Amino acid sequence: MNPLFNPFNYLLLAVCAFWLFRRISILQTGGKFWEPFHIVGDTLYIHAAFYCIGRRVVPFSEMASVQISQGSGRGGRRYIVKIRRKKGITKYFMIGVNKRGLQKLEELKKALKKHRVGVKEWG
Repeated sequence: MNPLFNPFNYLLLAVCAFWLFRRISILQTGGKFWEPFHIVGDTLYIHAAFYCIGRRVVPFSEMASVQISQGSGRGGRRYIVKIRRKKGITKYFMIGVNKRGLQKLEELKKALKKHRVGVKEWG
């Protein structure tokens, strides 16, 4: 079989193009390329590439509460941030447990406290 006609190659190319498109959209919002999120004014921009489906812009005024828990898997430990919105919609994203990830988590907690959003921590 000719490798040019292998459907796996097309699938791999599509996934890589999707990932690159999502990462380039991060740069358009003013965030850094590898950060899990960034905050501009009263808005949280989530940069999760694959596991945050839908609109990734969440104003702090729409947040009802936030839960932060620890999880582990094949890639190691992570912080899982669950945002419950006033409309009832929830968003999830993950932050790695490393020095930069912990700094970003503290930045998120300060912003949530500033905007009076309730935070529950588990684990």
